[in-house]
Amino acid sequence: MNFGVQTFTIRKTQKKNIRASYLPLINLGIKNFEVARIDFNVKNAREIKTLIDEFGIEISSIQVKPKNVYLNVDDVVEFCKITGCKNVVISMLPFKCILGSESKFYRFVNSLDEITDIYAKKGITLAYHHHNWEYIKLSNGKTRMDELLSKTSKIKFVHDTYWTARSGRSPIDQVNEFGSRLLGIHLRDLTFKKSGIDVLSVDTYIGDGVVDFEGVIKAAMAQGCSYYVIEQKTDNPYCDIEKSFKALNAMKIEG
Repeated sequence: MNFGVQTFTIRKTQKKNIRASYLPLINLGIKNFEVARIDFNVKNAREIKTLIDEFGIEISSIQVKPKNVYLNVDDVVEFCKITGCKNVVISMLPFKCILGSESKFYRFVNSLDEITDIYAKKGITLAYHHHNWEYIKLSNGKTRMDELLSKTSKIKFVHDTYWTARSGRSPIDQVNEFGSRLLGIHLRDLTFKKSGIDVLSVDTYIGDGVVDFEGVIKAAMAQGCSYYVIEQKTDNPYCDIEKSFKALNAMKIEG
């Protein structure tokens, strides 16, 4: 399998120097990237294009803040054109939908298929990436995830195993619920650590936590998932990515 990296994981080094931040991963054998946490402008696109030409890497997708997905369509599309990327991912639920009224959430949901059509006409697939806010129940007893799925039909989804597991839901069940609308997966493990008298949920490198990645990946393959990228919030990104990459490649997964 062609396991890649979500560049949120290397966001600090990427901010300083894109090329230098990618090279250790390329040398590790990673050739697939979902790009996040950069400005999606021509300058950065051309810098990534030099890596594509030199090393044959692939930009499976870019993850863009919701505001920029809607307001900077031409810039996002131009970045994709230069890098050969065919997928754009809305990074999160807008804060106004998290903290504001339910009506704001529904206005956002009702806009998703329309913006998906705009990108489709430009040859790009649009998807939505969730966190744990989507598992909070609304006044009608349904979760935001329920409504995102039932009130849209065109937008795809990018599944995050950590946020799903942290919410108490099975990542495998969530994969199956997305079905054919599953575009990609952020592979993030979940573990627990003590903080005083509390026990906190934190993400960790793959194999150090509780997520059944063999089961998740097999389920995702059955749904036609397009890409799989490692993601983690860590102070040791290159060390932890290497651990995750080795753990994934040691799994008994056909395909």
